[in-house]
Amino acid sequence: MDDDELWRLRLQKVVDAVRSWEVRVERPDEIAARSSIDRDDEGLPGHPVRSAAWYGLITAVDHLGLVADLSKELTLRPSSMFTSTRAALLGASQAVWVLTGTREVRQLRALSVANDEYKNHRGFVNDYAKDPFIREGQPAGMVAELEDLAQKLTVKMHALKELRQGKPYAGDFSSTVMMREAAAHLASQPDTDEWLRLALGYEWRMASAAAHARSWPMHVRKTERESLPDGGEIRSMSASLAEVVQSCAAAALMTSEAWRLWDLRGTRHV
Repeated sequence: MDDDELWRLRLQKVVDAVRSWEVRVERPDEIAARSSIDRDDEGLPGHPVRSAAWYGLITAVDHLGLVADLSKELTLRPSSMFTSTRAALLGASQAVWVLTGTREVRQLRALSVANDEYKNHRGFVNDYAKDPFIREGQPAGMVAELEDLAQKLTVKMHALKELRQGKPYAGDFSSTVMMREAAAHLASQPDTDEWLRLALGYEWRMASAAAHARSWPMHVRKTERESLPDGGEIRSMSASLAEVVQSCAAAALMTSEAWRLWDLRGTRHV
């Protein structure tokens, strides 16, 4: 068996796991009364822990599902596949992040995610509410509705600020911090080590660069170089099967841990 066959077998294991997860996300799981997640959400607006965890899982499975769909006739593009694995790793990390740590930490992390949701939603609404074309050329009622929605989101943010002020994670949400802390949790589990944390960080950085159209990975990943007559060079980059499968596996590993935590914390243990 050559290396490509081994990597394809590893990819198939990811695909098999994803197909089973896709069935699970068709409908939200019931959270048992007095379970860990239920008690985490108690007294907080909008059930932030279960909401952040479940949507993280949905996002992870959805993007891994796209990779699974493409796996039959996989084209090794230089960067586009990594945008899907990044989103999957991000979603899974969010679920792991809000389901680990002490109860207070879990709550504060979930409130940080909720605040970021409101903040981005408000920014989206304000982009239109303040746009000159909308304000000058559209019915006044449309602008009023947009401004009213923005104000409602601001009120929700102020309510969360009172709960978060002076506590950990009170500042702006950071996806990189979230991913690092989720990776540190995963690396602390039995039969793992710090190399796993670093490997997850590598996949996150490489995939984020791909998603943000950044070229700096060409100084890290293998490239082909062509020298130019007047100095300088042209670099071209392709993706290997091993790189694609490793990125998929990193996201799948985090997703698997997210499901384990979800099942553990969503069930009441007598």
